[in-house]
Order: sequence, then C-alpha cells, then structure tokens
Amino acid sequence: MDLFVVNRPEETNRVVDESGNITRLLKKIEKRKQQRIKRNETKNPIKNIIINRKKERIRKKREMQADLQSDTRSLNDPIDGPSNLVEATEQSEEQNVAPKVEGEGFTILGTDKYDKKPKIKRILPKWLSNPTLITVNLQDLQCKVSNMKCLNKTLRKTLKDNGVKHFFPVQAEVIPWLIKSHQQSNLIIPRDICVSAPTGSGKTLAFVLPVIQSLSCFVTKKIRALVILPTQDLAFQVYKTFDKYVRGTHLKVSLITGKSTFAQEQNELIMKNNVFGYYSKVDILVCTAGRLVHHLKETKGFDLSELKFLIIDEADRVLDNIQNDWLYHLEEHIHQHDFRILNLFTLDKPRPPQKLLFSATLSQDPEKIQKLSLFQPKLFTSVVEDFKADKISTDSFIGKYTTPKELTEKYIQCSADLKPLVLYQFIKQENLKRTLVFTHSVKSAHRLAILLQLFFKDQRKVVEVSSRFLTKQRNKLIEEFSRGIVDIIICTDKLARGIDLASVKCVISYTSPKFLKTYIHRAGRTARAGELGLAVTILNHSEVQGFQGLLNAAGKGNLEEVILISEEVLEPLSEQYTEALEGLKKLVKKESQESVNKVKLTKKKVKTNARK
Repeated sequence: MDLFVVNRPEETNRVVDESGNITRLLKKIEKRKQQRIKRNETKNPIKNIIINRKKERIRKKREMQADLQSDTRSLNDPIDGPSNLVEATEQSEEQNVAPKVEGEGFTILGTDKYDKKPKIKRILPKWLSNPTLITVNLQDLQCKVSNMKCLNKTLRKTLKDNGVKHFFPVQAEVIPWLIKSHQQSNLIIPRDICVSAPTGSGKTLAFVLPVIQSLSCFVTKKIRALVILPTQDLAFQVYKTFDKYVRGTHLKVSLITGKSTFAQEQNELIMKNNVFGYYSKVDILVCTAGRLVHHLKETKGFDLSELKFLIIDEADRVLDNIQNDWLYHLEEHIHQHDFRILNLFTLDKPRPPQKLLFSATLSQDPEKIQKLSLFQPKLFTSVVEDFKADKISTDSFIGKYTTPKELTEKYIQCSADLKPLVLYQFIKQENLKRTLVFTHSVKSAHRLAILLQLFFKDQRKVVEVSSRFLTKQRNKLIEEFSRGIVDIIICTDKLARGIDLASVKCVISYTSPKFLKTYIHRAGRTARAGELGLAVTILNHSEVQGFQGLLNAAGKGNLEEVILISEEVLEPLSEQYTEALEGLKKLVKKESQESVNKVKLTKKKVKTNARK
C-alpha cells in the first residue's frame, strides 16, 4: 500500500484576520462613494448648490432650536418632547434633501394649465356703477302732468287731451333732466344719457316731449333731431307718437324707412331754391339705419350739421346692425370737434348732438359703447328688487335685465310630441284671449297656426303674423287683434321688439328662447303701461335646466311652474289631435303643390317671352 501514499508538505495553520478584511472593504466603498460624489458635482453643480443651501438652512434652524431650548430650560419650563414646529419643519426639510429626479431645478413646461385661474372681478366705469335708479312699479304713479311745470302749456294740454294724467317713473326722471340740461346748453354742453327700463314703461314719451319742447324755439327748418330704430314697424310707431305731440307747434316730422320710393322720400326731406340752394323741409327725422345711409350717400342737400339730438331706440339691436356701417357714415357726415375745453374757438364751432340711448336690454359691452363716443354719459336704470336704494348695491342690478313688476312669469313641462296638445289645453282651461304665441321660425308659426285653427274651429279666431305676409296684411291683422276681433296671434320674434299691442293678456313661448334678450322682449309684449300680464314658456323636460340657468343670469331664479297638465287630461283629446294632424298634412301638401305649380307657370311665361 505504500505505492499509493503521496508525501505532501506539512500544512501550516493560518490565522484569518476577519476584522482587517472588513476594514479594507469599507475603505474601498468609501473611496468609490467620494469618487461618485465628485463626478456628480462636476455634472450637476446647480443641484449640489440647492442641496448645500438646504443643509445650511437646516443647520441654522438646529442652532435656533438649541438656543430656544436653552432659554426655556433656564425658565424651568418643561419640554414635551421634540414634536414642535421647528423640528417638524426640520424633518420635512431633511426628507426633501433626498436626491430628486433628473431635471430638478428647471421649470417644467405645461404645468400652469392645471393651476386654478383666479377669478377676475368686473370693474365698471363710474357712470355705469353709479346710475340713477328708477322703480319698475307702474301701479303707484305719483307724478302728475299738471305738476311738471318744466313742460310748456302746449304739451301739457296735448297730454291732457290724449288722456295722460300721470307720468311713469322713467318719464318723471328723464323728462325734467333733459329739459334742464338744454336750458343750460348755452354754457354747458349737455351730457349723453343711456336709459335701461322695461318694455312698456314709457321710454318713447320720455324723449319725445323734451325734444319737441327744446326744438320749438327754432324758427328756421333744419334737421335737428334724428331718431334711429331697427325696424320699419318700430319706426312707424315712434313717428306716430311724434306726429301726435307736435300738433300745435310749427315743427314737422318725417319718416324714411323704405316703404315709400326713394324719390318720394327725397321730396319730403329737401327742397331746392334758386336763390338759397337746398334747404330742409323737416325738423325731426325718424328712420332706419340702412335707409339713413342711402340718403347720406345719394340725396343732395341732405344736411345734419345742425343736429341737436341723436336718439337711438332699441339701442342694443341698432348697434348690432352693421348694415352699410351706418355709424361710421353718420359720424363722417356730422362735423365734430373736441369740446372738452371750452373757449371762444370751440363755442363758435357746431357742437356734436346729444346722444340719447333707450332699450329694455341695454348693452354694457365696452366695445359697443365706445363706438358711440359718449360725452360724460349718465345712466338711468330700473331695479329688479324692491326700490330701496339704501339696501341695493350697484353690483346686484348692473347688467341685469328688467321686466315690469306687474308681470307674472311661469313655465310648463311636457314632452316634445305633446306640445301642441298642451298649448291647446292650457289656452282652453285658462280661457285665454288676446294672447301672443311665439315660435322660432316662420315655418313653425305657419304649421302651429293651422293646427290651432283645426283645434278651435269657431271657438276662437287664430291668425298667423310673419314675414309670409305683406306689411299691409300684417298691420291689418294686428289692428283686428287690438280691436278684439282676433283672439290669438301665432308669430315669430319679429313681433317681439318694441311693438305696442293694446291689452295683451298673455304671452306664450311655444319654443324655448335661446337668448335672454329674446325672452325679455317676448315677455315685454304684455304687462305694459301698468296693466297685469302673464308670460308662460312651454319646455321639454331636457330644456328646463338650461332655461332656469338663462333666467338666473337676470336674477329670476324663483320662476313658478304652472300646474302640470297630466296625460290623463289629454287622453280624451287624442282622436281630435289625430284628426288635426291629418288635416295639417293635407293642407301642407296642398300648399307645397300650389307653390310648385306657381314656379312651373313662371318658368313657362319666361320661356314664352324669350321665344317672342
């Protein structure tokens, strides 16, 4: 067995120094750590500066804490552990010292869009934020015509002959102010005014009477008052008011709206004399914006240099009318000079006219108001709340739309397919007459009128008033409605602006108005001149929330709901409703066929004439 024995050198027992190995390993780790820190310092010096500053702040806070603890211990006050504000701040700072994500210290783009935007407070000019308040209560009239001594005897007698014994609140405020301003106009240039008051509150008479009295002192005829309105119907209505009250004076009023030929209007306005040239035949001119521009461009001798009053009724709508840029052409025609400094030079020059703006929904858009270049304007506005000036802040009503106090506003909820039936049932159960029903289009008004005519038959006379009819036909229907011959008018929003219809008891919005202005002018056809009125809006279930939000903007969040007309009440009318719908289909089909036949006949006539 010796052959298998291998002789090896003797193994010595080695003593392993474990503590030395650990020490060497820690030194290597510390050395690598220092090297890594140096590399980071060279790569990102900004980050290192930020960390050092935070460390410095923490060190200073620790020193302050130590001083505070020594002071409190000297006063023998016990310290309840380290949980105080300084240590909490220190701990949060120490946590923030931890290495941050790459890119720290730089602004990250796009994060500002998630920040909450600060609410911008509306700042109004002084004349808008400090108006003269006018009550909307037309029941308690306190200003008698006989007591307003600033009006001359002729006008007071004319008012008495027309049955006017008391002035409405807006008239009682505006008329004396305008008359007084023109009595002092030799030394002081009259201020421009803006009047925002509900429909039917007497705004027209508020400017008609002062204008007539101020112009009655002039002997020679010049156009000294210009009244601009948005539509022909409104212009004719204002013209009739002027014509009624100029009787007994030498003043003459003229109307230019396009209803007469251009040559006829020129003959009414201007006359040419071989000696003196062109001279005016009228003192007060009532017109629409488009027709005015036409005469400014085409009529020779048409002169507005002596204009004393520029009156814009339904001002918000007239300003929205950019047809032919009427405001630019008017300002170019009127010679204006700077009258902010009064001296002999400015007093010798023609003065700019005093501007009077009237509307139920007067715009407070700065851009629109700035276009008019108002001179030291003054605002007369109606309040929505009870008239207590000491309790009302200007922010609560400035910009709000006002309606008469005598107006009751309600709404009805129903499904869209039952709207015609609900309208019929509501008119029947409330026994409504002298009612206006507004729709959003001519087509809708035509079909609804046919449907209600089939429903009511001989019980009530229902007519349609829209652009499908000529002006003479519309005026005839409106006159029959005023006399009580017509019970219900189905119309579009064209009839909602400024038209004064006598004794309208109820206004129904068959289609929900999209804009607050539309609703205000629809509802303004009733409750006029202190009479009671009702405004009802028929809504789909999905339209209620949007409609209430619309009215909340005008401070009308407490609108009442009419007693719900249940489907059980409408069930017995289902057969009658079906028959009416069938009759509507037949009539619409017949009308469409007649229109097609007219077109074909016209084409045949054209071809026949071409062959000849």
